Amino acid sequence: MSEKLHIGFDRKDEKTKIEIPINTLKRHFAALGSSGSGKTVLVKCVMEECIRAGIPLLLIDLQGDLASLALMGDKKLAESKGTPGSYHDEIKNKAQVAIYTPASTKGIPISMNPLKAPPLNLDPEDFIQAVDSVADTIANILKYNTEKGKGLEAKNYLYLLLKELWESEREVNSFNDLANFIANDSDILDDSSRGMINDKSKEELAKSVKGLTIGADSLIFNLGIPLDIKRMMEWSDKGKTPVNVLYLNTLRSPEDRVNFIADTANQVYNWMLRNPSDKVQLVFVLDELAGLVPPIRNPPTKKSIQLLLKQARKYGVSLLLATQNISDVDYKSLGQVGTWALGRLMAKQDIEKVRDIVSAISPTETEQILSSLTKQTAGQFQLLAPDVYKQVKSIQARWLVTNHTTLDDTRVKEVIDASGIRDKFPDATGIAKKKRTKSSSEGKGGSPLDVEDAKDAGILSMEETDAETSDIAVPEIKKAEDILLTLENKPLAPSVEEIAEMTGESTKVVQSSLDKLVKSKKLSSEEVNGVKIYWSPKHKMDPENNIIGPLFRFHIEKPQGVAEKIMKDNIPKTLGIRAIESIIDNYTRLVYVPLWRIGVTSFEEQGRFMNKKMVEVQTLYYVNGMTGGILTYNKKEEILGFPYQGISNPKEDITTIMKEEGNYLIDSEVLDGLKDDDLRPWLNREDAIDQIKKLLGYRVNRKITPSIIWMPIWEFKLVDKDTHKDRLAWVDAVFGCYLEVNPLSDE
Repeated sequence: MSEKLHIGFDRKDEKTKIEIPINTLKRHFAALGSSGSGKTVLVKCVMEECIRAGIPLLLIDLQGDLASLALMGDKKLAESKGTPGSYHDEIKNKAQVAIYTPASTKGIPISMNPLKAPPLNLDPEDFIQAVDSVADTIANILKYNTEKGKGLEAKNYLYLLLKELWESEREVNSFNDLANFIANDSDILDDSSRGMINDKSKEELAKSVKGLTIGADSLIFNLGIPLDIKRMMEWSDKGKTPVNVLYLNTLRSPEDRVNFIADTANQVYNWMLRNPSDKVQLVFVLDELAGLVPPIRNPPTKKSIQLLLKQARKYGVSLLLATQNISDVDYKSLGQVGTWALGRLMAKQDIEKVRDIVSAISPTETEQILSSLTKQTAGQFQLLAPDVYKQVKSIQARWLVTNHTTLDDTRVKEVIDASGIRDKFPDATGIAKKKRTKSSSEGKGGSPLDVEDAKDAGILSMEETDAETSDIAVPEIKKAEDILLTLENKPLAPSVEEIAEMTGESTKVVQSSLDKLVKSKKLSSEEVNGVKIYWSPKHKMDPENNIIGPLFRFHIEKPQGVAEKIMKDNIPKTLGIRAIESIIDNYTRLVYVPLWRIGVTSFEEQGRFMNKKMVEVQTLYYVNGMTGGILTYNKKEEILGFPYQGISNPKEDITTIMKEEGNYLIDSEVLDGLKDDDLRPWLNREDAIDQIKKLLGYRVNRKITPSIIWMPIWEFKLVDKDTHKDRLAWVDAVFGCYLEVNPLSDE
């Protein structure tokens, strides 16, 4: 096992490795930089090195880009970029990646475990801190404002109740137990403690706690295995490194994500108190710290993470942090960080925020270092590691050997199904067991998949952004509420027959349960084209088009910084030298264009000579919900577009079509001034189906319900340096193709 972590190369001497001793992680590591600076790549470099060193990882993944540690990258490409091929082999052989999905069975289903008691043999101060964090998390789960008034009273009451219960070694195994203890607290608390809140507030509190056990709200607490740090440290095979990814995209609300992170931090804190170590034994990764430890507000994550920052080093737990929103982070908390990597920073206020850090470590070079931050490109950092280097080091992050991409929940399911990791968690509920063919790239217990294997399996294919009801594992229906839980995981509003087929119950049983749920207003329903469909009122719903919110999106492969470079490369230049336009600052935005995903059936000739035969082929097509154009992509020419719906022959060469018809995505006057949520499709389902029939002549596969997939596009505004007229231009965030739209009017 290497005692040093190779994270990059010296920019002054590209052959010189930049390495930091493992023990420097005990004082935590933070990467700061604006969007596109490469901070996530640098953080993943540290994680890859931890895998090589055999240090278990626990990752909070809010975007889906950390989950791609489960996929190996291109070994030859990494070697060409200076990263030894041996790193690829080591990580492929060592890493076992479990992707946990709260409230979902796409990955390994996992549930919050906020009622897990801290160890009793703690120092009194540590025990008080642990119980207080749990009480704060539970109060926030119940949507109390714990900073004042009734919310603060409820939180304090929960603290007193839980402290007394745990000190007397009484178990609180569920929210049902907690609700009963609240309702019958006379045997637990003295009169003074019971008077912390009045009877009416106490009754409301017990009712709210009880509500966490009913319907969809209970899914986050009872689906899958309970969150358990000890188990996360021990589940992998001997000699392997467990990589635990908490994929929080399956949680619908920001509040749920914050509460889950707070509970995770609490569990890490309680675990480390039981398991002290002089060496780094766990690295806890928070790739976006902003909003979790803000300078003014006090979300439940703030107290938990602050505790870890202050005390984790004594127990061998390291925090690996990153953020692009520096102003939304409490810098007093970050005073505990020992190693800093500063990427590109453009905003003056962000640069001023890091001034104190730089001046404390390198006072004579402060201004020079700060001025360099605006000039750095992606992957370039100023490394401030006073425990290792006396001077600030200008570094280039090394090339990753894992695949740096973003996984949506459908791809997470594909990766986990193919890896064999599910077999490590046989007690996880709601998982549909499937026979699978072992990939040639797999190791025992599920190793990361190679990129090419993943492409062959369809994991990296754009067409696999599919979510059919038959692929969704759901709990067995035993009561009416279970149907609601089933619908919470559904991409589209289903019919009675679809639910019956999915669950294996009779239509009569399902219909009876649905009627009860609609009557109690836990479900909504409406008849569309002669079929009655059902959905949770939690979701925005367009019954006519059967669209439940912008749930399914193509993953973002090209971040803003990459898109901006592509845009600059495509700006016309006079005599090939001077750009005639420039990008208007502070306008660039990410918008999502709605695409109707439609399955079609066609026939093609297969076989040779006498064995030729016509074979039915199933394909997915995507129709622009705003213009009716069909998404087309030419890999060779790297051209992406939506040719107009009026084209005469859509099967001709796509490059010719786009040159003749224009590469339009949507009329600019439609987009000007609109927000993401306003980009609702103008074409309904039947319109989109008609487009496929009219333009391609194919038969639509009615077994695949047409649904909306949202495509991310970076939108820029360009201004002509001579005429001062401006126009919109786009780069898609999936393939990185340049697109144009109509110029804006002079007005």
